[in-house]
Amino acid sequence: MAPGKEVRFPIAPFMGTMGVTPNVSGKPNSIPPGDYGGNMDIRYLGAGATLYLPVQVPGAMFFIADPHFVQGNGEVALTAVEGSLRTTLRFTVLKVGDPAIPGKLTGPFAETAEYWIAIGLDPDLNEAMKKATREAVRFLSERLGLDRATAFAYLSAASDFEVSQVVDRTKGIHALIRKKDFSAAK
Repeated sequence: MAPGKEVRFPIAPFMGTMGVTPNVSGKPNSIPPGDYGGNMDIRYLGAGATLYLPVQVPGAMFFIADPHFVQGNGEVALTAVEGSLRTTLRFTVLKVGDPAIPGKLTGPFAETAEYWIAIGLDPDLNEAMKKATREAVRFLSERLGLDRATAFAYLSAASDFEVSQVVDRTKGIHALIRKKDFSAAK
């Protein structure tokens, strides 16, 4: 780029790290994400988003960190446009069986006004993709009543699977399931 040229892009603030206390022996580490949440770096988890996390230990607790003004999918350079953010959160504890829970959670799952977001996390990017796919199929089957073959066909034809991040030991893939595709199914 020639000297004096500018690059401009919009901001979309979100917190990169959100989670509950993991069920581990010893000192927990929030950097590699896992079934408790952690450093997931999913840019869709901004204002108005809902993050579902399965409680791991009594009392659950919650941690939040890693504020981003904006980040591209993949976070390929280990950083984004980061800075201080003041975050307001609302917590709701949902008991097992509550119809608001998006099925049988084994890890993080998210929701925005536009999408349901199935999340796959694993040190191997291929395994993260498999986990995101399985979670998306599980959600479509349990919550929306699709048989598995139809769920797979829908995901292949109409859903985007995006790399959340590759900079941590644990890689992330998330599936964006458009709510409007199922508006008649509600």
